[in-house]
Amino acid sequence: MNKNTVFAFMLIFVTVAFFTSPLYQKFYYSTILKRPFPAEKLSNKKTSESKEIIVTEKEEETRVEDSTKERVSEIKEIPKSSDTIWIETEKVIAGVDKLGARIISLKMKEYPRSQRSEKLFEKSGKGIDYVEVISKESKGGACMTINNKNYDNDVFSCEDRKIDKHIHVNKGDSTCISFSTEDSSGNILKKKYLFRGDGYVIGLTVISKFLNNSRITLSWPAGIVESEKKTGIYQTEERAAHFSDDQVVEHIKANKPITEEKSGFYRWIGITSKYFFSAIVLDTTRDADIQIIAFDENKKTEKDGKKDKLKKINYSISYQFSVQGNYASYWFYTGPAKFLDLKKFKINFHKIMFPVYPWNILGVKIIPLWADSWFPPIAEFVLWLLLVLYGFTKDYGVSILLLTILTRLVTYPLTQSSMKSMSRMKELQPKINSLRQKYKSNSAKMNQEIMALYKKEGVNPLNPGCLPMLLQMPVFFALFVVLQKAIELRGASTLLVPWIHDLSLPESLISFEKVLPSGIPLYGSSFALLPVIMAVLTYFQNKMTIKDPNQKMMIYFMPIFMMVLFNNFPSGLVLYWTSSSALGLLQQYYTEKKRKKTTSQIKPEAFSSVK
Repeated sequence: MNKNTVFAFMLIFVTVAFFTSPLYQKFYYSTILKRPFPAEKLSNKKTSESKEIIVTEKEEETRVEDSTKERVSEIKEIPKSSDTIWIETEKVIAGVDKLGARIISLKMKEYPRSQRSEKLFEKSGKGIDYVEVISKESKGGACMTINNKNYDNDVFSCEDRKIDKHIHVNKGDSTCISFSTEDSSGNILKKKYLFRGDGYVIGLTVISKFLNNSRITLSWPAGIVESEKKTGIYQTEERAAHFSDDQVVEHIKANKPITEEKSGFYRWIGITSKYFFSAIVLDTTRDADIQIIAFDENKKTEKDGKKDKLKKINYSISYQFSVQGNYASYWFYTGPAKFLDLKKFKINFHKIMFPVYPWNILGVKIIPLWADSWFPPIAEFVLWLLLVLYGFTKDYGVSILLLTILTRLVTYPLTQSSMKSMSRMKELQPKINSLRQKYKSNSAKMNQEIMALYKKEGVNPLNPGCLPMLLQMPVFFALFVVLQKAIELRGASTLLVPWIHDLSLPESLISFEKVLPSGIPLYGSSFALLPVIMAVLTYFQNKMTIKDPNQKMMIYFMPIFMMVLFNNFPSGLVLYWTSSSALGLLQQYYTEKKRKKTTSQIKPEAFSSVK
């Protein structure tokens, strides 16, 4: 390897080291995002924040037990002595408070907070700690204002039933719960909720005789709780707001508190976390005013004895329109962002899955390479194909392997042509070396003769060896996003790699956190076996393809570089790339074996004509 190549790779290595270093992260947050750097806990301080980041098994059991008591208290004790009615369906546990008839709690029954907490809860015999999407400190959802009169603090009563405060709705059934309040003028307002036993949709009808020609605002000030914690070197998915006129979906992601107000025809407005989606939806597209308020949750953490405010942006959303008649109909979607389920609504819910946000460069918002037009369809197709394959295999690891094989089959003609071209270049290497030796004092003549040789032998000097890899890069990037965003892969394991329990997270065979809380620079805080296997395959593949002495260092450098780079990638993505490397190695072996068979009769004297 010549000194320029060595310098280039050293520059790449230093660049990667810089952009993953705390120094750059602090600069990125303070200068570009203009928000405080979220400091990690590097010691086991006895604070509630550090317990969330570094938790021993005993601490986890204690926390889970406390959370269990809290959950049991909410569902069993509070309804007996408070004004909250709990509705439990096959999918959710919802709490509706009589004060304002607001939705103050929504627990996702199909999704435990974590695999660890699920096992510990089941072991304790006290149930499962479910994901909660509404913060306890918030006002909740389904808050309402009519003609500037706020009803969130009005006491509502349940109508037409002596209702149990813990209602079960079985699959296939539905129940309607009506709340009403009366103002000082004798006007009665009703909020009627409809809960179905087998879905994440909650219906709401607002009824009153004075509602005609009124301006009604329905809001969801609670935002949405992020269900996932930071893993490895990756931050959790930042929340975002979305709204649509039933045709086009627009997205807003803020890095500081702002207020966005829009007027026009809109069907729905919603908020996403990494895996969940909450939306206010109208029965039809209406001329309305929508408002999105990005607010700071004002979480505080201790660092060096000081309290630093961390900005965690959440969103309050509202939908306002003029009512024609005595009622207004809404429905809420509050549940997982599952691609195929969202698509069934046919109002472009699925477009919230893979939005492309503009880069703010010197105050100008730019989307590089028009990625918003081509990347979402590719990511959606990759996820759709994965889900289709999973329908047959019932194993996401096997589905990723099949996707790898399909990708290799599609790119096989181009890959094979490229490999043949590289093999032909190796065959010509003795002639090229002879020409370089013959014209070493005349570089212009040497290049001219080499190009003439390429033309005579029918070899493309611009070897398209990287082109097949470039064609795979959109799939690679799409998988990178899909494996982190698709809730279908949350907690998905595979028989192919039995020690991996979540394909959406980096593999962690051996953790260094107890010894090195900050991890090994560049490498991460845990050892992963799959990247090592991929590095070994890369080594043998490079050894078969690289014959130029000037590039020999690449044989050893690239496997190490890839192993370090992929150590913190989602394990499903590493499985894809490892499988692709194995298939590429087999194809290269077959091509080399065929080449050696056809060139075994060529004698060294055949190259003497160039001298």
